[in-house]
Amino acid sequence: MRLKLHSYPLRVISVGLVLVISYSLLAAPNGNAAVKLNGACNKVNSSTTLKGIKLICTKVGSKSTWKKVEVSSYALGPTGRLVYKYVGGKQQRLDTRNKWQSTDSRATSNFDAIRAAAYKSMIEMKSDPKLTNVTFTYLIQPNYPKEVAEAVKEQSLQVAARLSPLLDKTLEIKLILVTEKDKEFIGKDLNELIPGNDWLRQIEQLNDYGTIERFYSRSGTGGGTGFYLRDKGFGYYLGHTSSLATLETYWPQVAPHEMSHVVQSVLSEGTDPSREQFGEGDPRARWQGHLIEGSANTLGMAWGFEQLGWYSDEMDFLLKRDIQAFQGKITMKNEADAVKFIQTIESRNNEFGGFAYSAGQFVWEFYVGKYGAPKLIELFRNLPKTENFNENLKKTIGKDRDAFYKEAAPYLLATWKRLS
Repeated sequence: MRLKLHSYPLRVISVGLVLVISYSLLAAPNGNAAVKLNGACNKVNSSTTLKGIKLICTKVGSKSTWKKVEVSSYALGPTGRLVYKYVGGKQQRLDTRNKWQSTDSRATSNFDAIRAAAYKSMIEMKSDPKLTNVTFTYLIQPNYPKEVAEAVKEQSLQVAARLSPLLDKTLEIKLILVTEKDKEFIGKDLNELIPGNDWLRQIEQLNDYGTIERFYSRSGTGGGTGFYLRDKGFGYYLGHTSSLATLETYWPQVAPHEMSHVVQSVLSEGTDPSREQFGEGDPRARWQGHLIEGSANTLGMAWGFEQLGWYSDEMDFLLKRDIQAFQGKITMKNEADAVKFIQTIESRNNEFGGFAYSAGQFVWEFYVGKYGAPKLIELFRNLPKTENFNENLKKTIGKDRDAFYKEAAPYLLATWKRLS
């Protein structure tokens, strides 16, 4: 039987309209096809929202498909580091789409339980925003880039807010920031403020800060040193960078790392590793290389990055870089290898001394994740009350050096394998 089309004009037109309307509702902006997660799209980098989920058209091989936007992705700046800025005192990170993000899409459950517990314990330490027991004296030289100086000041204040509740008297901290253009101040005034042997090696780096290329060869972040001078009764953070520096290369770990050295030395009553009877690596020493720099890195990472995911990325990024640089030179196959390596980085005076920072931070992340940040504070306080590092651990957590290393080794080993 032949269908009489003229008998159904309204229905045919209605269906046609429905089809057109339906297609227009499903079609994505910018000429893309219908939106579907992992479905095809036409215009790379265009974005839309599907059921509350933000999608971006992403090139995958020879095809373009709709992918969920992950705000955990990160861009790298000109010196190969992640890029941050501050807006209204809040930290933002640049993602791979050149967008600034203030949050991270990953849930706490995405991270190792030790990592999540360590971060939580460090950022939840009691804070005193009024700085009841801390005062700052700012000696920021006029050549120091203002936007970088503001970030350093803000981060130093945040660490000081966590230090203040731990003190029973007022502590002055001198915040000194210099560049390669401040040689007159360095030669005339700096030595009167703090002993030259505390900062001379740091300041030698200024010779490489005159051009952006040479500054970048020094990682482009600047650096510093921090300590508490018991005989003078004040702490200091001496920071340095190039007069050409910008927030594009500023690494938010630097200031809290150096301020963590102030925390260490204040709580240990100014016990100076460089003036101890036994040097790092000696079983009779109270300070060990990974304790000095590794724990400062762990604290500095947690206090320097405002999202668990960003802290995690930075922790991993640093160790992964070092693992790649020493590819084939370090054996890390089992827990015994991990224990041996922790022993190796008790001293920074060997080929692998730099791992006191990057691997040492994982030793102390494990410590904080298992025992809590208050136990790290207690370890610093117990340092002048005990004869050596081994005795300090026994007094603080009830385990000696060997037992603690064996306990931390599986975490370091697993992390090393994951990043290799």
